[in-house]
Amino acid sequence: KTIMKKITKILALALLVVMCLTVLTACSNISQAYADKINKAAEKDKPLTYSEVLEDLGDNAIDIVVPIINTGVIIAAQGCESLEELNAKLEEGKQVKGIVVTIAGGEAVKAEYKVLTKEDTSK
Repeated sequence: KTIMKKITKILALALLVVMCLTVLTACSNISQAYADKINKAAEKDKPLTYSEVLEDLGDNAIDIVVPIINTGVIIAAQGCESLEELNAKLEEGKQVKGIVVTIAGGEAVKAEYKVLTKEDTSK
């Protein structure tokens, strides 16, 4: 029984570590480095796909893309999981850094890491 308890504790801890790493990975993609990665891939005619960007940005991805033509923007800001949350922070006058990824035809064609504005959220 003691061995089973130890194994269970170890597995629970391992699962927790994996979950934390997943969250941290998604958060770390809200960065200049990730914007550079998107831009370099687009310049080399090997752009990241819409789905890849959504997955990479995780729960913080705010999807403003028209489904039929797969064109629009994906915005991601730390701690904002919806457009309403982001707009509320901006209206409160908070400075929110994030990434704005332009999607055209299902491909990430441009990305910019910057201080977000109301103009970014109304695209």
